[in-house]
Amino acid sequence: MVTLAEVAEIVVVSMRDAFLAVTVFVAAMVLLFSWLQYATSGRFVEYIREKKKLQPIIGALMGLTPGCGGAIVIMPMYARGYVTYGTVLATLIATLGDSAFVLIGAAVADSRFIAPLIAVHIISFLVGISWGYFVDFADITPRRPLGRFGPTIGQEPVTSDSTNDSPIDDLPREIPGGLGYKILHQGYLIWWLVTIVGLFFAIMLLVWSGQDADYSLELSYNPTTLDGFITWIGIIGTTFSVILYFAQKNWFADDTEATIGDKLHSMRETMVHAASETAFVTFWVMIAYLAFEFSMLFSGITEQDMSNYGDGIIAVMAAAIIGLIPGCGPQIIAITAYTKDIISFPALTANAISQDGDALFPLLVRHKSASLWATVHTTIPAIIAGIVLLIAQFNP
Repeated sequence: MVTLAEVAEIVVVSMRDAFLAVTVFVAAMVLLFSWLQYATSGRFVEYIREKKKLQPIIGALMGLTPGCGGAIVIMPMYARGYVTYGTVLATLIATLGDSAFVLIGAAVADSRFIAPLIAVHIISFLVGISWGYFVDFADITPRRPLGRFGPTIGQEPVTSDSTNDSPIDDLPREIPGGLGYKILHQGYLIWWLVTIVGLFFAIMLLVWSGQDADYSLELSYNPTTLDGFITWIGIIGTTFSVILYFAQKNWFADDTEATIGDKLHSMRETMVHAASETAFVTFWVMIAYLAFEFSMLFSGITEQDMSNYGDGIIAVMAAAIIGLIPGCGPQIIAITAYTKDIISFPALTANAISQDGDALFPLLVRHKSASLWATVHTTIPAIIAGIVLLIAQFNP
């Protein structure tokens, strides 16, 4: 018989752990990479269309950066004919979107995730480059999805002859207005304050427990005790994150062309959207925690039982299919499943290669057939890579 106290404990512990084990580290990484994007103003992509032979490599590098900003910048460039279709696929294959921050946070808190973090990025990067060059060599495009020997359908992107147009300047900006906009732009400083306090205690837990953090604190609601105070920090931080999540009104995707445009033009907007992006990750990590914990509570199965289903070809196929879903929300759940030892590394890699993060949305708006075929053309190498790793029993 499940009691109300057990349910409440799962909710509170999930909120606390989501904030201390993930959010505070993700916030630091998101702010760092957002600041780097702002500081460089995206100059890295200004010359990409002049380097035709290097475009898949550059695209993969853009996708490799945590978050979806680098990948989102590439999509309008393809729609305007600046880059090849192989470059788009290389970018989408290499990107882990916002779920990369979950894996980074896990590696910071637990050293056993460092090797998988490095390995999955290297594999995605190499597969992205290889597949991108293969696609361009085989003349595969949305208009010719089977290459030079297949039928011709649809239309190619419109090519711009202007050499002065910047893909960065072409990005739209957010339009102020609405309650959600006000909450984000007036409440982000409070969120950062709570997050900084949480980061301090999370680092202290790392120091106290040695190499790997131990978040199995005693559940206490008394704020005058250390365990109780940390619990309340986690509850308050996750609560604020949920408020910011709903304020942005994007349920499955956080980054858009408008938010990237804002971050590249204003440091204040960089901090606002860094808070928003981290809150998005927090919400989906909390959903994952609750889903795992409640499934075990009500079904009686253990994490070991779950992991038995997450290590095999079916898990690889399922993870790749989840990657077909646009947006970062479902992908964060998949990556969180790996950090809780529920799915295998081959399944993690299949999802990482297949998923497109938030970058598919701007491509969908500009070139529907390209977005449709891109999901297919990235899933193929995802399944192949996952099966190869499964056969090789590769588990870093």
